[in-house]
Amino acid sequence: MRSSPHRATSRAYWPTTLSFALVATSIGCGACVDDRAPPPGAAAGPSTAAAQAANAELRARCTAGLVPPAEGFATISEIPSLGGRQIFVQDINDDGVAVGSGQIADGRYHAFRHTDVGGVQDLGALPGFGTQSYASAIGPDGAIAGHADHSDGTGALFGHRYTASGGRTEICPTGCSVWDLNGGGQVAGLLLGENPTTWQAFVWSPAAGLHALGTLGGARSSATGISEAGVVVGNAQLADSVGGDVGHAFIYDPRAAHPVLQDLNARARTPGWVLRGANDVSDGFVVGYGIHNQQSRAFRFDLATGEVHDLGTIGGSPSVGWAGDDDGDVVGWVAKDDHTNIAFVYGAGLGGLQAIVDYVDPALGWELQQANGINNHGAIVGMGTHRGITVGFKLTLPRCNH
Repeated sequence: MRSSPHRATSRAYWPTTLSFALVATSIGCGACVDDRAPPPGAAAGPSTAAAQAANAELRARCTAGLVPPAEGFATISEIPSLGGRQIFVQDINDDGVAVGSGQIADGRYHAFRHTDVGGVQDLGALPGFGTQSYASAIGPDGAIAGHADHSDGTGALFGHRYTASGGRTEICPTGCSVWDLNGGGQVAGLLLGENPTTWQAFVWSPAAGLHALGTLGGARSSATGISEAGVVVGNAQLADSVGGDVGHAFIYDPRAAHPVLQDLNARARTPGWVLRGANDVSDGFVVGYGIHNQQSRAFRFDLATGEVHDLGTIGGSPSVGWAGDDDGDVVGWVAKDDHTNIAFVYGAGLGGLQAIVDYVDPALGWELQQANGINNHGAIVGMGTHRGITVGFKLTLPRCNH
């Protein structure tokens, strides 16, 4: 579920440029009973009495979505690297299966799949995944979106949908990246043009094949999210866009009488916004980032009303909404400076935007820098450091039980 802010052109901070750094796939067994995450364990420790009282009030008046943990601290666990220095945890489904990409010992990137029971599985070591591979998203059925090279030394990446039973299904005859997928077999991503400076958003399904979505008048577009209904979101350049300008957030709804790429700003009913990138979409909401009253802010767009919610920030720095759950909770990060991010979670039941690390016992030695995925059971995944070592994380917050 998730596009990126000022520092990247599409879904995350990837290790390479648009020879594409991204993500591949994991074993499509998200529904396997043995892989399902166990219920959250005991909290890590107590918090202050004032924080406990404030959290109790939030829990008492919640109506849906995430709430603070009763004991003050959330459950957190490591998702370790594949032996290299970098790891990118990108998504998690409702069965608790997470996917991403990590460096192996020689510096190459491999896609991986992670479960609480089985740990990390190196998908890049499987046949057909080439020299480098990346995993970007996992569907409700356990299918995984991503891309891999052909081990031919060119570095070109080819998008795919992967399942354990069907293997790797390549989406494009030429280079492309796949950023998201749904349980209906559809995938969305970007397709490289003949000119390496141009690319287009696309949607693909086994029945209909590949369909390029066009742009908003410019040279580039990238699809970064797709809902279970097949609604696609991303960003696209305008006719007057230049260079690395990401353009505007777009939405493509196949249920329309005449489906076309539409500027999401045209549907916004909240003044003061320029919506730049849409990163994730559900039946109710689109999440992303834009400019609000001259400030770069994460947003949540209500598809029913057109209302755009400014999710806020930490310390006045730019914020990016990356992924959301069905209740409208959002995760992402605040770009504290050119080299440091702060992972955040936003929810009405949490009292707004919060640094995720504030729900972690400080004695455990965590810094949480980027939150990329969230499921409907309160599990959040991303990247950070644990006692100075770069690792992925999985943190679980409780949900409103009213």
